[in-house]
Amino acid sequence: MHQVCPHDCYDTCGLTVEQEHGRIVRIAGEKGHPITQGFACLKVNRYLERLNHPGRIVHPLRRTGPKGSGQFAQASWADALADIGGKLQDILRAHGGEAVLPYSFSGNMGVLSEASMDRRFFHALGASRLARTICTASADHALRWVYGMGLGPDPETIPEAGMVILWGSNPAVTNIHEVPLLDKAVRQGAEIVVIDPLGTETADRYGGHLAINPGSDAALALGIGRHLVESGQYDADFVRLYARGFEHYRQRAWPWTLERTAEATGIPGRAIEHLAQGMARRAPLLLRTGYGVQRQVHSGESVWAISVLSVLTGSHRHPGGGHLLGNGGAFPLNWDRLTRPDLLVSSPRTINMLQLGNALNQEGSQPVRALVVYNSNPAATAPDQGQVLAGLMREDLLTVVHEQMMTDTACYADWVLPAAMAFETLDLHTSYWHRYIQLSEKAVEPPGEAVSNTEFFRRLARASGFSGASWCEDSDEELVRQALDTDHPWLQGITLGTLQREPVQKVRIDSRARPFLDVARSSERPFCLDPLPVPEYFPVPAPAEYPWALITPARKNTIKSSFGNIPGLLSREPEPAIYMHQGDADRLGVRPGDMVRVESPEGFVEMRLWVSARARPGVAVSYAVRWNSDGGGRNVNQLTSQSLSDVGGGSTFYSTWVSITGMESGED
Repeated sequence: MHQVCPHDCYDTCGLTVEQEHGRIVRIAGEKGHPITQGFACLKVNRYLERLNHPGRIVHPLRRTGPKGSGQFAQASWADALADIGGKLQDILRAHGGEAVLPYSFSGNMGVLSEASMDRRFFHALGASRLARTICTASADHALRWVYGMGLGPDPETIPEAGMVILWGSNPAVTNIHEVPLLDKAVRQGAEIVVIDPLGTETADRYGGHLAINPGSDAALALGIGRHLVESGQYDADFVRLYARGFEHYRQRAWPWTLERTAEATGIPGRAIEHLAQGMARRAPLLLRTGYGVQRQVHSGESVWAISVLSVLTGSHRHPGGGHLLGNGGAFPLNWDRLTRPDLLVSSPRTINMLQLGNALNQEGSQPVRALVVYNSNPAATAPDQGQVLAGLMREDLLTVVHEQMMTDTACYADWVLPAAMAFETLDLHTSYWHRYIQLSEKAVEPPGEAVSNTEFFRRLARASGFSGASWCEDSDEELVRQALDTDHPWLQGITLGTLQREPVQKVRIDSRARPFLDVARSSERPFCLDPLPVPEYFPVPAPAEYPWALITPARKNTIKSSFGNIPGLLSREPEPAIYMHQGDADRLGVRPGDMVRVESPEGFVEMRLWVSARARPGVAVSYAVRWNSDGGGRNVNQLTSQSLSDVGGGSTFYSTWVSITGMESGED
């Protein structure tokens, strides 16, 4: 049976699932899938451990001990819904809908699971709206500014590239089905350059690594742009025909001489010059940007400046050329029918998910009095963890968590309701990298009393006073039909019925059609080079009291906190660890295996220190994100800030500075 991996990953893999006697017994990459091509990642290859984990929550649980203690007793759905529904109605009468806050992200990226019945419920409630900005908000804003929408070249054209720049992208860990495409490009003569503060697995594979100073991406992109223009190597005809705002761009880029760019980025001027020459001469040029580039203070400016390089080089002239950050814009679903914004009867406030700690500890006229968490584990993944945990400890906060496991957040809940896993539900899946839409039908029934996200919110709606409302009665099949109810040509002929017969279908965009020239063209001059209205990037030296830049990239064996309780996947790094350059360890006077205290203005955490050649001097690395129980009740997000990026309200995880001090010696 065809299934789809639901996790927050570029690949959105097609899977083959086999079941016997109502239990899934085998999960593998689908051989006939155009992207997956018969192999899956390390995590999915261990997915049976997750499905059959002894810690799965299969019945409603009521808290019986202090918040955070993890002490619960089994209860019935009827008792849970009566209690939650009654309390929500009391909160609505006394304080209004804004006192209720949903918190979710992409723990399950199925269209129905991520954004359908839940949005209807909170719209009807008049709840505070959540700005879901933790991952892509700054990049999305910058892409819309330059291109008009989030659309990139078809990844299946990568082998045609003459040069690929992997800028803050580590597909060997986060996008493994891109690797065969890159390998084919190399065999056909392509040059691959990796721009990353760390020596990644991808840099190991392809070489061409430029070790950039953390947070200086805007400087490098502007420096390359100035050199292209100044040396006459940019595609002046393409810019004249298709772009606007060139003179304003020149003004922003002109201070970034090769010398100043080299000083800011740590990359020698000769290497920057060589990179610019390659970008001008090798075609098709593909700029492949990762989302890590925009998890910093100057997120928007960085993505804007990189995007402009795709225009200056005329890379969009060629099929397969241009800028690939994502293809989320390739799926024009009928979101209004699915999420029903018409149910809103007011204009409630918006709370940024990155500032959950502030929201839960707010004093004043309208504190958050009820928190409903699903598809997320903010006690582990939200920044400024100390503030988040303090807010979750509030006895006057009703916290309801719909979950599969007893996560860090679930431990603080008043009620934990059992959630089905993806293979136990019907869902529709798009991708933010490739262009295939997929239907994943239910393979088996969920265990115990677990229910899908959509069923959870149907039940919660009825319990909260909306029984009989038509919007909360639509079946999952009807929700899929509504999502696909569009006359957009890119989804022409794709319906629930056709997907049931052919569950993997490509959207109706020619792979060789050039974004913004042949498709999705907004005007005769579709590219905007005008600088974003944000403060200009300026190098800031490391604070004397916090001399290390902390990078917290994705780990190979988890996806953020998902899979964080699978022992077989954590065996390579059984306890929280931080990695630094040998020279930094020597100067600090610590040895591999020592425990160290890592501290920022927000908090501290204790970790095991190891030396790694992947870390450059002045940069510390801790792969994100562990469950708090692994680190004595805290993880690396004790160190990160609720500060927002320059545009879009995005995250600044990679703009964290820390001090590191030794605590004890490890074994000799």
